[in-house]
Amino acid sequence: MFITPTILIWLLTIGLIAYRCHRSLFDRPKNFPSGPPKLPFLGGYAIMLLLNYRHLHKAANQLCSFYKTKMLGIYLADFPAVIVNDHALVKEVQTRVEFDGRPDLFLARLREKNFKLRGIFFTQGSDWKEQRRFILRHQRDYGFGRRFDELEAETNSEILTLIEMLRYGPKYAHEEEFMTKDGYVMCPNVFFACFANAFLHVLSGERINREDAAVLIETGKFALTFQRTTDDYGTINSLRPWVRHIFPNLTKYRTIREASLGVNRFIESVIQKRLETHEEGHERCFLDLYFNKMKKTIPRDEDDRFTFQHDQLVLGIVDFFFPAISGATVQIALLLERLLWHPEVVRKMQGEIDDVVGHGRLPSLDDRINLPYTEATLREGMRIDTLVPSGIAHMATQDTTLSGYDIPKDTVLLLGLDYIHMQKDVWGDPENFRPERFLDHQGKLSLAKDVSVPFGAGKRLCAGETFARNTMFLIVSALVQNFNLKQRPGEKLPDLGKRLTGVIISPPDYWIRFEPR
Repeated sequence: MFITPTILIWLLTIGLIAYRCHRSLFDRPKNFPSGPPKLPFLGGYAIMLLLNYRHLHKAANQLCSFYKTKMLGIYLADFPAVIVNDHALVKEVQTRVEFDGRPDLFLARLREKNFKLRGIFFTQGSDWKEQRRFILRHQRDYGFGRRFDELEAETNSEILTLIEMLRYGPKYAHEEEFMTKDGYVMCPNVFFACFANAFLHVLSGERINREDAAVLIETGKFALTFQRTTDDYGTINSLRPWVRHIFPNLTKYRTIREASLGVNRFIESVIQKRLETHEEGHERCFLDLYFNKMKKTIPRDEDDRFTFQHDQLVLGIVDFFFPAISGATVQIALLLERLLWHPEVVRKMQGEIDDVVGHGRLPSLDDRINLPYTEATLREGMRIDTLVPSGIAHMATQDTTLSGYDIPKDTVLLLGLDYIHMQKDVWGDPENFRPERFLDHQGKLSLAKDVSVPFGAGKRLCAGETFARNTMFLIVSALVQNFNLKQRPGEKLPDLGKRLTGVIISPPDYWIRFEPR
């Protein structure tokens, strides 16, 4: 057969296009984990959306299963990424310093009014370490991250206010939004004020009274909207930021931006109120300490991201306030759903609390060692309902290796926390809600049996872990001590398969009654 020059040119052109397409789809770094092809525009992220756009961590699990791997190599648009679905490997990533980086995601930038990287969660390097060290060190002076009698007393005061609300119903107009006169309350909204005020005591030494707490409910809803609307991969806004200009509603950019700035406005109002009465050298609370540090710090340049200044303070505080008002509250809401399914667990908790504490006072942190089943129930709740299913993205700060694979510098790592908390070879029967798994043969709490990592580990360990664990223990134990849990008549038990997934897993808002014992 005679091939004309024209046909030859067409064949060569088609061959070149096919070659380029093949390289575009399947080319990846040498000795990189196997994974799906890199589709145009969104890469493997598009495949995940097609598999399960509502729950991307489940799509990741499907891909790991399909490729028969614990480490999935995938492109998120142009970002090379590795999804790690193995308990030992996740712990390794969390504790190795070369994986302590954070990717520069637009999702992190849109939280700040000028789209700059600030705060603690999504930053890295020496300036991140400086800010984190300062904030943690000095918040500890006011009880954050440690046992502190004054903070526990303040938290108990908030719990007593919460108990009064649950017993007697709404007292102010804003409470009627999440409380009914027949005794039902909406979860997680009913807990916003309690957690927010516990943190505000650390931050500013003040609280917002019940009659003025509408602003806390509004801020809690902003935070929850952000958590539910985003995803653990940064959304399409991080992968192709320019798309937001064309489809601001379809990409949910406008909703995410407004929710984030709504939380910022509240924190700015707290800072401004304290600043108006600040006296140099006088330190009444953490904010005063930061104000004094700001005055002593000389900016390195006008565009500095981390120098001690107002905008960094706002985002630094937001990164601690966000988990308190929308993370811990949702974790309790998830646990209460589990307890509705397991009334026998509630009865065991109540029996233990009745024996140790009685009814004349609230449970305290000193009681914790003598309430092992109650503590184990909290830990089991955080395991089986992992709040942040893929953690916060890590990034390799240098070329390195992991489990025999080469991990190039700037590779994003997503950790399957939800997956490893349901890993059968680690837990045996992970699908069962069983607090006893954390108790020894004598019924005492065994920390050695708790290999869950709901707060992460290593240098990127959630800085609010101790605050969250302490506050949740005090609130849950007080609720179980004083109330039985009831559903509305005729309602079915909550459908645990209808959880929402954003950055966090959350139940749809639901109503529950705390019936006085």
